[in-house]
This record gives sequence, C-alpha cells and structure tokens, in this order.
Amino acid sequence: MATIKSIFGVYAERLQLVIDRSLDTFAPVNFTSFMDWGTPSPNLTFESAIGRSRIEAAASIADRSSPAPLRSRQALDKLSGQVPAIKEKIAMDETSFRNYLTVQQMQVSDEVKKKQLLDLLFGDVQLVGNSAMKRLDFMFMQGLSTGKISISVTNNPDALVASSDIDLLLSDSNRQNSSVTWDAADKTTTKPITDIAAVVEDAANRGIVFDKILMTRVTWLNFIKSKEVIDSLNGFQRVAKGTITPTLAQVNDFLASNLYPTIQIVSQNKIGIEKDGKINIQQPFIDASAVFIPAGKLGEIKLAMAIEEMKPVPQLSYAKYNNALISKWANNDPWMEFTAVELNAFPSFDAIDQIYILTVNH
Repeated sequence: MATIKSIFGVYAERLQLVIDRSLDTFAPVNFTSFMDWGTPSPNLTFESAIGRSRIEAAASIADRSSPAPLRSRQALDKLSGQVPAIKEKIAMDETSFRNYLTVQQMQVSDEVKKKQLLDLLFGDVQLVGNSAMKRLDFMFMQGLSTGKISISVTNNPDALVASSDIDLLLSDSNRQNSSVTWDAADKTTTKPITDIAAVVEDAANRGIVFDKILMTRVTWLNFIKSKEVIDSLNGFQRVAKGTITPTLAQVNDFLASNLYPTIQIVSQNKIGIEKDGKINIQQPFIDASAVFIPAGKLGEIKLAMAIEEMKPVPQLSYAKYNNALISKWANNDPWMEFTAVELNAFPSFDAIDQIYILTVNH
C-alpha cells in the first residue's frame, strides 16, 4: 500500500480556498459565543488548560484530607498530563468513486461536472470539520453545566476512555441546590424566582455579578409552569391573576427590571455519537443545571499545533477550519480516498470562579 496524492488533484491542493468560500455551510456550535481561540503552542497540557496554580492548590488540599481525599492521585495525574487530540478519518471507497465517474461521463455541462466534483470533495471535508467542532462543543457544554468533562465509553466509544472525570475545579461554594426541584409534579411548590434571588445574593456578597442564566428548553418549560413565576409575571404585567402564559421576552423583562440576570436557552444541545456505525444522540448540557455566568468571555480554547503542521507529509493536501487541520490523500492498495481532521484543543474556563451551577432537578 502506498500513499498517493488525492484524486481531486488541483482542487485538493486548493482545499483552503474551497473551505474559505463555504464557511457558512458548517454546522453552528455554542462555544464560539463564549470563548475565543487561543494562540497555538507546541504542546497542550492540563496545567495550561485548567491552570497550574489551581491544580497545585487542589493537590495540596487532597494531600491534607486523608483518609478521604477530595481528589485521588489518579485524578491529579490526569490533570498533569497531555490533553488528547480530537481526531477523525473517513474513507471514500472504490465503489463510491466509480459511481462519481459514471455521472461525470454523462452528457452534462462542464459546470455541472465541476459542481459535482466540488460537492463530493467538500462533503467529506465538511463532515470531519463539523465532527471536530462538535466534539469540542460537547466538552464545553458538558463542562459548563457540570463542572467536569467526561471522556467515557458512552460519549467516546471507539477511542480513548478516561478512568475518571476531568475536574474543572469549580468551587463547592459555587454549587447551589434549588429549594424545591423544578421538575416536581406540583408546580405550586417550586420557587424558581426565589432560587435565582438566592444565587444572585450569594454571589453579590462575593463581588460576583451575573449576566445570563443558561438552561435547556426542558428546564425552561418547568420554570414557566411554576406558580411563583406565573404570579410574579401577573403582577409585573398588571393582568388578572393566573391569566398570563409567560414568554421568554416577558420573563427576561421582569428579571432585568429586578436586577437579575436574564435567561438564555441553550441551543445546539443534541450531538450525535457514533458507535458501530449507529449514531446515538446525547445531550452535553444537562437539564438538571441552570448555569449563572458573568458578562464577556468565559475563557479561551487552548490549542496545540498538530505535528503535521510542523512536519507536513509530502503526498497530503492540507487546509485549516477553525484551527482544525484537515488533510486529504489516497492509497492505491486497496484503492481508497481519505479525509482526516486533527484538533488539539481543550476549553479553558478562565472565569470558573465566577460561574455558579444551580442544580434545579435533584
């Protein structure tokens, strides 16, 4: 088997131009609204992503809490290691290419043939580019809603599995529980406004000011069914008791008027995870959490350069999409065209000390 240049020839060599002209066709993600891209470095470790001072502080606490340490040595070792790469590779086999050649030989215009060629080329590029961003988005959304990132057999079934969660070191004091679970059947007992007020007051005493409360649609629907919310909106809107059905705009108007952070519903919260050729939908931002965040960016995406950026393979064609390195090449025996992606990245929650997680379903 020999590695040869991509079958797409000059179009593969101009892959960066193809990507740059089609940026709006890639799938949207959440993390770009909350984090900037960092500057790529030769290496990426958990010390750089989570913060050496935070890890060392956690280590000293763990050492003093024997025989029931807050963090095991294994977890500390994990926080001292290198961040694993995000990778994916897909193949176009001989049959798919023969079908393409058959259509190319039909009596259609050159413009149609060119479009078909570019669609075939870009389809695989778009697929691997989206997959890398969705994996990073999965880690961001999971970390934001739980304070931890899990790399498990459930969400990463065909690759690395971590023996324990990666703790982002959210302080226990930044975790609160609602007075009554918001998903309780009896909505006359739930107190979402009271719970929000308690979190805001606790944070204010520590000099923390929130801008948004992030929650899923499921949590939002439980929120607006609460009698406390409906009664508060009735009074605020000056309408007859019990007649209003709260909307997001009305609720946020009420919250802002009372100097509370406004609510933002989390979008793009269903991500497909493939196992044995089947895609299972998972939800990284959990329904149990309402997350209070400050204004501005929450941190940055820490990056490390792929080795092929520093040492390209001569037969491969390369391009970048959002700091992910995409490559294309072919093999001759068996014949196959490959498209691959590598992204060495990890979300760094620099504002973790100003983030609160309110557990609303417990």
